[in-house]
Amino acid sequence: MFNSHETLFFIIGCLALIAFLVICFGQNLFRKKEYYSKPVITAFEQKMFLRLKEAFPQYHVLAQVAFSALITANEYKLRSRFNRKVTDFVILDQSFRVLSIIELDDPSHIGQEKRDAERDAMFHQAGYQVLRYTSIPSVRQLKKDLPHS
Repeated sequence: MFNSHETLFFIIGCLALIAFLVICFGQNLFRKKEYYSKPVITAFEQKMFLRLKEAFPQYHVLAQVAFSALITANEYKLRSRFNRKVTDFVILDQSFRVLSIIELDDPSHIGQEKRDAERDAMFHQAGYQVLRYTSIPSVRQLKKDLPHS
């Protein structure tokens, strides 16, 4: 069988392999996987939500709505363009029809104009109105911008 030197080298080799695997992959193996809560909307979006509720008490205001709840496509490949995307706010009338999609563009949108235009184009093609704001508009401005109010 094995002599004592071969056995010792085999054991050292196995231990080295185990040590290597633990160093490379062990961090995730031994770390407890936990889930954490986070705010549904940012402080900036909270202010906008309250402004929308103030401007449109007769309507339903939804926050953080998945694109897939609003649009679909006849080709599966096209769905990947909006899969896992979320819009800031959706205004629904009393019959739960979408009146408008509201996007609140904070400074993280700077340089993202092309991406935002592509997102808006999807909604426009589906028949939705998209309103974009870089700051929180007045109640008067919101009522002016939303033609159904």
